[in-house]
This record gives sequence, structure tokens and C-alpha cells, in this order.
Amino acid sequence: MAIYAIIPVKNLADSKMRLSTVFTPQEREKLTLAMLEDVLKALKSSVVDKIVIVAEDSQVQQAAKKFGAFYLFANGATLNSAVEETTSYCVKKGARSVLVLPADVPLINSKEIDRIIQLAKGHDSAVVLSPSRNWGTNALYQSPPKLIPACFGPESFLNHIREAYQKGISVTLHLSPELAADIDSVEDLKKLFKIQNTTCSKHFLEQMGFNQ
Repeated sequence: MAIYAIIPVKNLADSKMRLSTVFTPQEREKLTLAMLEDVLKALKSSVVDKIVIVAEDSQVQQAAKKFGAFYLFANGATLNSAVEETTSYCVKKGARSVLVLPADVPLINSKEIDRIIQLAKGHDSAVVLSPSRNWGTNALYQSPPKLIPACFGPESFLNHIREAYQKGISVTLHLSPELAADIDSVEDLKKLFKIQNTTCSKHFLEQMGFNQ
């Protein structure tokens, strides 16, 4: 069973705007790339077979190449349409299940990823969801792919559950403090320092002299 992971990455110039009070645009770009590297490292150590990054940035493309991931050009697509198109690409390449992860969950690890995939085993059709702290979706696993449409955005976790319920598809939840910890604000950065970790993201923040 080929397991594919999809990581949509926002245009770096527009990334993490809520952190513009503490970081320059270039620093925000570097932070986004550091978080992406943390996610890629976790995926490379997991049972995932292939990784696909969808973005519109040459630096992100270089990161994909570094980790042996496929790179698809988003071409101005919205987040949900980019995920849907990339999922179709994965299916054409032989994907039997697809895991969508954001690029800003630096505390994720391979055990978390493997657990998500394990939760779907034994079901003919299954959706596994992991929520963010604000009811977003920080992991969407579908086996087989395309059981429900991508509904990323405000309260996407609830929207994904609603879609699955309407289609009579089993939903399993994976609740994880590490996976829930996406980075959007200064408070999120402070929380990153409270958890013991050796992530690229934390190392970057230390280099920047970020005040905990």
C-alpha cells in the first residue's frame, strides 16, 4: 500500500504575517523553511512512502529536492484546490492513502505519523483527523484517498468531520499536543521553548536571539 504525504506551503513572502512584529520578512521565510524541514525529517523517518510538496517558491523546491520529495507548482491555486489537485496526482502515481500535513508543526515526529496511519488499519474506508488548538486541521489522513474533500480554513476540523459524517465514513481522532502546536503567533513561539526539543525551528529562533 503506497502511502503519500502532501505538504502545502504558502508563498514564503506571505508566510507568518502575524510574526511581522518580531521578525523581518526574510527571517519569517527562514523560520517557515526551518519548520518545513522539521516536518520533512519526521516524514522521512516514518512509514510514509512518498512526499509531495505543493508550493510556488524556489527555496521550497530546493528543500523538496534535499529530502527527495516531489515538488508540484501550485500555480496560484487556493489551499483546498491545491490539496485536491495534488491528491489526484498522488492517486495517479499509485497512492492508496494520503496524509495531508501543514508545514508549521515543527514538533511532529515519526511516531505521531505512524500512529495516525495505524489508526486507519482494519477499516475499508477511514479518515483520521488531528485538530489544531483553534479547531483547524493539522493532519488529514484518508485511506483510500478522496473520501472527503479538503476543507482547510477556519474551523476546518469540524468541517472535515461534517463531510465524513454526511458520507457515512468512519472518523478516528488523533489528539496530540505536539501536532496541535502549529506556529502562528509569538505566544506559539514561546510555547515551543517550553517543550524539550531539538528542532531546526528552535535552533533558528535561538540563533535569532528570540526572547523567550
